[in-house]
Amino acid sequence: MEEFISMKFKKNLLLYLGLLVLLFFSYKVFTRYYFHDFLHEVPNVVGLSERQAKKILSKNDLEIKVMGDQYSELPEGQIMLQNPKEHSVVKSGRRIQVWISRGQNLLQIPSLVGTNLLTAQSLVQQQGLIVDKITYIPKDLPYNEILATDPDLSQAIAKGSKISFLVSGSASSTDLNLKVPDIIGYPLEDAKFILESEQLLLGKIIRKASENTESGIVIGTSIPAGRSVDLSTKIDLIVSE
Repeated sequence: MEEFISMKFKKNLLLYLGLLVLLFFSYKVFTRYYFHDFLHEVPNVVGLSERQAKKILSKNDLEIKVMGDQYSELPEGQIMLQNPKEHSVVKSGRRIQVWISRGQNLLQIPSLVGTNLLTAQSLVQQQGLIVDKITYIPKDLPYNEILATDPDLSQAIAKGSKISFLVSGSASSTDLNLKVPDIIGYPLEDAKFILESEQLLLGKIIRKASENTESGIVIGTSIPAGRSVDLSTKIDLIVSE
């Protein structure tokens, strides 16, 4: 009886071992077939042309689909974005979405030499440029007249670039007798225009409830009208809600 049980145990043990071996090799065959023949790691195609990317993707049994184009820092015609990203694992035949660079978003701005600094600042900011440095030098010219820009605007400039101005006058001049104009009662946009025309800087816009005044009217200033100020002084406006 004991001998029979022992033989049965050995027989079952061999059967289990055989099943384990079969499962192991089946798993090996499955992973090799599935992962290597049906799944692929996405290569990086950013910076390549559509033609180059298509060639590389086809080697990995992947396809390409151009979704559109956008401005970017990459040269025109290069792929700027891909989805899925590199190193992602995808199925065979997957279409990799790409976006093509249109190059930098360049602006053609007319020369600002000879214009007033405040006008020029407003113009370049509206165009998406960033005012960087303002350098003053003594010059027998109208105060705040632009003498040069950096970079030179004779060539197109990328949106978001910094621009610096060389300006006539002195940043610390206090003898210009700039006075705060009386702008109380004016609509906000008109008050802004008056400050700019007087070469004064706009500070904060403070909203305040006012029962007897319609919305958007200047009801106060941080510095009283008629007071002399220097060039760096900002005038805050209190505006009715």
